[in-house]
Amino acid sequence: MATVTIQYWAAAKEAAGVELESVDAGTLAEALDVVLARRGDDGRLRRVLAASSFLVDGAAASRAAASGVILPDAAVIEVLPQFAGGLASWMLLADRGDRGGRSPPRVGDSGRNAAH
Repeated sequence: MATVTIQYWAAAKEAAGVELESVDAGTLAEALDVVLARRGDDGRLRRVLAASSFLVDGAAASRAAASGVILPDAAVIEVLPQFAGGLASWMLLADRGDRGGRSPPRVGDSGRNAAH
């Protein structure tokens, strides 16, 4: 079991009622279950999490695969708007200088004009 920090952004921050919280969990799924249990019958955070993107220590993680995402101690889970996961991943690569000359994805770009 790891002690991790969850950082909420945008609608998730509003629904959670906090910007940061700490939980003990072994996987991303367990961490999300803990924060939902803390809120009881209030379904706002549940609805937001169902449509959110996640970064675990800067790496994109999907809600569908959350049970297989093992959390190291002191990990940071960022809860982002759904569209932000791809852009956030690109920004992390850009910060590391590893974007291969590509441009960032454009909001609403269906991929037909995306750089290769």
